[in-house]
Amino acid sequence: MPLGVHTSIAGGLCKSIERAVLLGCSAMQIFGRNPRSWIYKPLPPEEARLFRSTREASGLWPVVVHTNYLINLCSPDEEIFSKSIDIFSKEFSIAGQIGADYLVTHLGSPRDMGPRFAIQRAAQAFKEVARAGLGLKTMVLIENTSGAGSGFGGSLRDLGEVIRAAQEDGVASGLCLDTCHAFAAGYSFSTPAEVRALVEEIDEAVGMENLKLIHLNDSKGALASKLDRHEHIGGGRIGIEAFRALLAHPGIMKVPMILETPKNTQDDDPRNLAIVRGLLEVSS
Repeated sequence: MPLGVHTSIAGGLCKSIERAVLLGCSAMQIFGRNPRSWIYKPLPPEEARLFRSTREASGLWPVVVHTNYLINLCSPDEEIFSKSIDIFSKEFSIAGQIGADYLVTHLGSPRDMGPRFAIQRAAQAFKEVARAGLGLKTMVLIENTSGAGSGFGGSLRDLGEVIRAAQEDGVASGLCLDTCHAFAAGYSFSTPAEVRALVEEIDEAVGMENLKLIHLNDSKGALASKLDRHEHIGGGRIGIEAFRALLAHPGIMKVPMILETPKNTQDDDPRNLAIVRGLLEVSS
């Protein structure tokens, strides 16, 4: 099972590969650009070539790009919707240039328009992406959310509808399951029985074959709290025993996993990786 962390691109995209390799990762996730800005600068071709060759030598798989946080693919505001599709398409281009396997995105918020509007709006966005010829090589993964406020994506069944619509339009797509977000949205997996129920829910809502990536994070908030605050593995309200149960399920333990746990010190990533590796060794 590929395991990695979200690594910094400070100093250039290739530096992220070096950081992942030093941590002993077999997978990695990065931002392709500043995640909190609408400003876009094209990636120089030589930097993209260097990334591809360095990545090939590293053996890392999968390489994941996480999109800009400002993207809102279900916004009822036409200007924001248009800007979101534009930046989303450009991030798709960056992912394609560097040979990334997956592009992870949140869908945003329909404000007070509700989930049915959000599903239709997101499907419209993916139609435009398909018309532009994107989503053929790099697969887009839709990430679940904690369900806070008017944000869309807390329901796996809602995401399943969006994923199927994108696939019907020819956009290669799947699910990125974030454990903190799922727990905060009300999906419990504290026991083997609850893990089996969660896997059955994923299979019915999305299809287990469409679960391509897991963001493995503990939660500062309680079950169904809607609080999107990540915590170290075993240090939050989910707890180590829940992760032990989750990682023991054969349908879960083979899915690539990326840690997005807090990075307060240089020891944080190595410690969280070691905990997960220990759980996986026991499970196998």
